[in-house]
This record gives sequence, structure tokens and C-alpha cells, in this order.
Amino acid sequence: MTEPQAPPVFPKTVDGLLAAAAATAGLDDFGDRHFITGLTRFIDDLPAHGRLNAMGEALIYGGTINILVNRLRYVRDVGLHPEILAEKIVKPIIVLGLPRTGTSKLQRVLSADPGVQRLDYWRLINPAPFPDEEPGNPKGRIDAALAVEQMFATQYPGWMARHPTEALEPDEELHLMHGSFECMISWLFARAPNYYDYISHCDQLPMYQHLHRQMQYLQWQDGGARGRPWIMKSPVHINALPELLATFPDAVLVHCHRDLQKVLPSFASLIEEARKIASNHVDPKVVGAEMFDYWATALDRYLIAREALAEDRIMDVPFEDVVGDIVEVIGRIYARAGRTLTPEAVAAFRDYDRTRPEHHWGTYSYSAASYGYTPELIDRRFAAYRERFIKSGRVPVKESARA
Repeated sequence: MTEPQAPPVFPKTVDGLLAAAAATAGLDDFGDRHFITGLTRFIDDLPAHGRLNAMGEALIYGGTINILVNRLRYVRDVGLHPEILAEKIVKPIIVLGLPRTGTSKLQRVLSADPGVQRLDYWRLINPAPFPDEEPGNPKGRIDAALAVEQMFATQYPGWMARHPTEALEPDEELHLMHGSFECMISWLFARAPNYYDYISHCDQLPMYQHLHRQMQYLQWQDGGARGRPWIMKSPVHINALPELLATFPDAVLVHCHRDLQKVLPSFASLIEEARKIASNHVDPKVVGAEMFDYWATALDRYLIAREALAEDRIMDVPFEDVVGDIVEVIGRIYARAGRTLTPEAVAAFRDYDRTRPEHHWGTYSYSAASYGYTPELIDRRFAAYRERFIKSGRVPVKESARA
């Protein structure tokens, strides 16, 4: 009889994680060590607040080692191929807006165009080629991502219903930003209030510079841009609009809008599900309060930043248009980007949209009250946003809020 195997034991200190990554990669040069401050704040916060279960330790500590291994391989490759840093990221199309506003759908349909560069999940979680990888054949990285997809699909269907995480589908550049250890994604999956305080006040430009370098790295691996814009997407960009534009000054920006009464409870439900993967001690009210604070602060910053921009610098799109005639929306985006909407691209968009119906991975439900939300609370705190983009008629959001 085979003896049951004990779960792996992961180092839980910064020094231990760095050493484990170095041993795995056979490398020891992490490059610019600016990331150590954020990594330390995060790792030091977990024992008191993360309350991780066995899966949480594997995802958080094991995932951190994987990020560090990718950093080591990136630093080595830049040393061997300095031309990586000469790659030009030209006129990316960046979808932003609060979560649950149609941003994922818009990114994924846009990415069906064969003439663009995709941020597929397998590339995001392992931007560095594996040691035995042949150029142009990233099978090992794809297989690793397929294993993650299978794990989520079989063990955490609630997560997959809310945010399908698929190896061969585009996902957020948030996963690349993760490697800066100044990104909110770490805090989303594991409660770490002291780390949240740090990322709320630190300069966000280094995180965006890290993102830019990682995209140069991916573009170099794929033979250069060759006239193909990146299709990017992350709601976190509304929290750092000046830094985003400083990094990608010629970006085509598209902001998706939706009724806040739907957005906030839905996102809180997503993060409750995420934290339940990593911990057996998740309080919905705590999740609700933390997510409310983050997005309220982010939108405050965003509204100030937009005042400094030309009125038409960002294309505003209502959620109902994204879930309605998305090809018409893309046509407007392409006009802004100076791109031709080819018949091949339109056919790809329609085919993708047809084969990926809503709730492709299952349905789910949630209650605003379980997160401490009331209609009055949401309307009051987000009044300035609603006044500018919803009530003003600037963005004709017609969807009615549902409990």
C-alpha cells in the first residue's frame, strides 16, 4: 500500500522564499531589489491576518516562489539579450473600469482578432520560458496553466463561475504586475491589511515600469510587435491613471461603466470566493468593507485624474453595449486606434461571442446585505461618479439594479 504523502512544506519568510526560488532556478541575481519592501510587508502580514489553510499556503507561498523564479529567469535573459528592453509597446488597447462591468468580455472578444497580441493566462503566470523550452513551443508553460485551470474547475467551481481562469484565454495583466509586490492582487487572495496600507500609499510608477518590462519580454519572445497592438485589461488601472499614461502614453483607453448597485456586491462575492480558497476563516462583512474602501478610494483618484485629461481622451462604454452589440463597440475602438476592422476580425469576434455565452462556467448568486451594503450607502459614497457618468446621461446605462 502506498503511504499517503504529506503536503509540501513551504518557507514562510522572505529569506526562505528567496532561497527556495534561487535553488529552483539555479540562479541568484534578482536584479533591482525594490520589490523586497512590498514582499516583506506582505509575507510578514500573513501569520496574523491571512489565516491560510493548506491550499492557501500552496497558492500564496508556492506562488510567490514561482514569481521569484520568473524574475530570476527574466534578469538572466535580459543580461543575455539586452535587446529585450528595446522592444516598443505601441498604442496598446487598454480596457479599464470597475470589476464586473464587462471588461473581461471586451478584452477576450478583442483578443480574438488574429492581428493583435494576447495576454493569455499561461503567459501571465509564467512569463519566462522554462529551461527546456524550444523557441516557439511553450508546451510546458501551457501544461502548467492547464493544471491550474483543472484545479480551479474541479475544486473551486464557484470561482470559475465568477471569473473563468483558463490557460488559453486572456486574463488581466494584474498577474504580471504581481511580480512588483506592490499590486493589490496579493491582498485580494489573502487578507493582509498592513500590506494593503503599504500599497495604498506607495508610488505606483515602479509597478507600472515592472509591467512594461514584462510586456517587452513577452513581445520579444513572440518575434516583436509586427504591427500588433496588445489587448490589455485591468480594473486596477482606475486607481493609477497618471502612472498608466506615463507608462503607455499612446494607449487607447476604453472605460466600461455599470450600475454600482450591481458592481460592488458582485465583486465582493468574487473576492469572498477567492479568499475561501486560501482560508477557512473568511468574514463576508470584512470582505465587503475592504472592497468598498478600495474602490471608493480608487474612483476618487480616477475622477481627479480625468479632470486633467481632454474630454475625449478615454472612450466611455456602457455595460449594456458590451453585452449587446459588442462588434459595434469594437468598431468604435478600432476607429480610435486607427485600425481597420477586417472581415476576418469581425468573423472571429462573432464566433468567439457566440461560443462563449454568459455563465459559460455556471451560475452563482449573492446578496448585497451579506457584505454590509445598502443602496443608500452605495449611492451616497459613489455620488460623484454616478453624477458624472450615470445620472448625467454621459454614459447611458439603462440596466436596472437588482438585489
